[in-house]
Amino acid sequence: MLILNEQKNPRMLAVWLHGLGADSSDFKGVIKMMGLPEIEFILPNAPIIPISVNQGLEMPGWYDIKSLSFEHHDIAGMQKSMEYIEEIISQRIKICSDSIKICLVGFSQGAALALFLGLRTAIKLDGIIALSGYLPCINEDIILPKIPILAAHGIHDDIININYAKQSFCDLMPLSNFQFLTFQMGHEVIEEEIMHIKQFLQRL
Repeated sequence: MLILNEQKNPRMLAVWLHGLGADSSDFKGVIKMMGLPEIEFILPNAPIIPISVNQGLEMPGWYDIKSLSFEHHDIAGMQKSMEYIEEIISQRIKICSDSIKICLVGFSQGAALALFLGLRTAIKLDGIIALSGYLPCINEDIILPKIPILAAHGIHDDIININYAKQSFCDLMPLSNFQFLTFQMGHEVIEEEIMHIKQFLQRL
């Protein structure tokens, strides 16, 4: 796990979840580029697990993926990772002030986990940022949060198709607290998008 801008009482804790096959250092440069010293960024590492879509090869992953059609969801894996992230947050806020804000940020598989967690956790969140991800389609009653949610996606994303992402957000789209931005990019993060992320975090 990597912690950037570590301090006794930050204004906010931003937990940033990397994508499949990456690690905690993946977004270190992006965070430094934003220059938000009042926010403490916590970047956990996903466990090493076999990934079915990659012929069972073991790599850092928050949960298993059967195929890029995303028809089947590894709920047990998501739940396990959710509990891991909740424990990290709970341990950190024990030594912070009661007024500290908490935001989840995720890219790709990390974005899906951020949304999965955000719709289920008992931890009070103040915002969610989902980059190039999707909302796992789960047939259960969920409480749609009233906190600000920013989703951003590349029009030319060849890993998570933008049409699938839009479809997965169908329950979120009507909400006034949900914002969906698109960019002329693939499965990546670009400078223009980073500025929107920074502004979102500053508004919380």
